[in-house]
Amino acid sequence: MRGVITGREVLENLGIIYREFGAACVMRCLWVLARGRSTTFLEVACQPGLKQTHYS
Repeated sequence: MRGVITGREVLENLGIIYREFGAACVMRCLWVLARGRSTTFLEVACQPGLKQTHYS
């Protein structure tokens, strides 16, 4: 994907996004599109502010 993501690109690549980045990334992509925000895929996929929980 190049530059700003579009709904068409997300839908066309839904399987790849899910397989490579997981369900959370798919949901973030869909959320961004639903809100009408203009953003890049990298900003959505690599959310630095998200805390990940590690289970031992």
